[in-house]
Formats: sequence, C-alpha cells, structure tokens
Amino acid sequence: MDITRIVKEIGRGKNHARDLDEPTAYQLYQAMLNDQLDPLVLGAVLIALRIKGESEEEMRGFYQALQEKLPRLQPPKNRPIPVVIPSYNGARRQGNLTPLLALLLEKTGFPVFVHGISNDPTRITSEAVFAELGILPAGSPAEAQSLLDQGKVAFMTIDGWCPALAGQLALRWQLGLRNSAHTLAKLATPFAPAEGLRISAVSHPEYIPKVAAFFHQSDAPALLLNGCEGEVYANPQRGPALYSVDGKHPAPKLLTERQPEASVSLPLSKSAAETARWISAVLAGEIPVPQPLRLQVACCLMLSGQCADVDEGLARLQACGY
Repeated sequence: MDITRIVKEIGRGKNHARDLDEPTAYQLYQAMLNDQLDPLVLGAVLIALRIKGESEEEMRGFYQALQEKLPRLQPPKNRPIPVVIPSYNGARRQGNLTPLLALLLEKTGFPVFVHGISNDPTRITSEAVFAELGILPAGSPAEAQSLLDQGKVAFMTIDGWCPALAGQLALRWQLGLRNSAHTLAKLATPFAPAEGLRISAVSHPEYIPKVAAFFHQSDAPALLLNGCEGEVYANPQRGPALYSVDGKHPAPKLLTERQPEASVSLPLSKSAAETARWISAVLAGEIPVPQPLRLQVACCLMLSGQCADVDEGLARLQACGY
C-alpha cells in the first residue's frame, strides 16, 4: 500500500480530492486498526477524510476491515433475532433513554446487545445510566454471550469490545474533530449481517436513503430513524418517522409517520441517577412508556417476524403491560 499516494489522492481539498476504491479503502483502514501508520500520517488521513467526506465505496471498504477486527457473537438459540444498539453520543439536554429502549426490548423477549463509549466529558453516557440501574459492562465477549443466552441485556464498552476502534474514536479529543470511526461504530455488529436487527440513527432525515443503501448492500435488516441527540431511541416528545430496510428492497420503507409533539413525563434532570430512577419507574408501570418508544419496539417485533404489522406489535406490548 502506497500511503503517500493515498494521502495525496484524498488530501487535495474538498473540490479536488479523489475517492479511494473499495479494496484500497479496506487496506487503509486495516492498517489504521492495526496501528501500522505513523501518527503524523494517521492524522493527515483522518483530517483529509473529514474535509473530503467518505464515499460509499470507502465506507464499504472501511466497514469490511472493521468487521474482520470485531469479536463475533452467536444469536441465542430458540430466541428472536438479536437487536444491536449503538450508543456513542449520550445525552446533552435531556435524560439518555437508550437503556430504557434496551430494557423494553429485553422485557419483550429480544436478545439485546448494546455497545458504546465509556466516557464523554460533555455528555451523560449510556454506561453511566446502566451503572445506576445495576447493569455493568460485560468484561469479555464470552461474558456478553452468556448474558445474551440468559435473556439479559449485554452491554460492552467499545474499549472492551474493540480496543482498536476505541483508539480511533479517542483521537477526537486530540484532533478536536470526529472521524470515520464515529460513523463506523454506529454500523458495527457482533453478528453476521442477516443475524441481527440493527437500530440506526441519522442526524438529519435526508441521510435516511444513504444509510438505507448501506444496509441494503450489506444484506442487513435495520430500523432507521432520526435520532435523539444522536442516540437511537425515538424522541419521546417528538416521535420521528421510522423506516425499515433489508437486503431485498433498496429503498427504505416507511413504517410509522412522524408523531405530533406531545407533553410527556420525562426525567427531572439529565443526570444518570435521575434518568435511572425514571427508567425504573417506567419499567415498574408507575410511569407510562412514551408512545414513540412503544412504536419503536413494535416495529422491532414486526421486523423480526413476530407480528404482522405495527398495530399487532402495539397490542402485544399492551398485553405485556406497557
């Protein structure tokens, strides 16, 4: 791999840089994950990609290199398809409800694998909320597999699941900018493409078709939505439109329309302790589950083949007590 040529190709600025083909992108990201680039060159690559923007071919090559690096898990036998939840943004303004989504899915019978960052000085992470709920990160893939097999939420920090990717993510605090790893982390899965249902959030609705194309080309089922502060749970006050995508249909399919703004009970503060207290009250039936999250779980039931449509999924949730 001629790294000097690669930097020259991608580093010519937004209007003159050239995209890498998929095999070259694969080789490049493989070298990055294996810590084979000089730090100066690595910084140049990351900044160049940030300015240029990653092409679809580049993202496919990067993703292939990452998936080969990730420890794999097996879907539990005689259980619904596992749901994979990335959590890399955390909460800045309101309580982080990603743990609530995971626990609602667990309560419905899904195996649930959550992966995310362990620290962000500017936001409340899912790890912090899970800790307040008494759920600690799995220390190894084997422990995560055991939790899934027992029907419990398995949460792993990216530091424990894939240290190489964690290193890429941590460069944000040195460079002051996010990099390709932040996009890749949200697409990562410990399962074979068709063996897990991924929930994926985008920052703007116009990105839905682009992300849908990625999952379609990967032959992977996914539930797509405009995320809440970058997290994948449906905003409880302004429920987003929910879309499905799979390997058979290239265009995203609208499952539920955007919900009208509603006044709902929310945690009194964004703190991990208060958010965990509120989540516990919801799970105990003391506070109603916000309708956008009910719709999100109902969509997962439908996409996993456990019900025919969203309405049937909602009826099943009502029978479960929420």
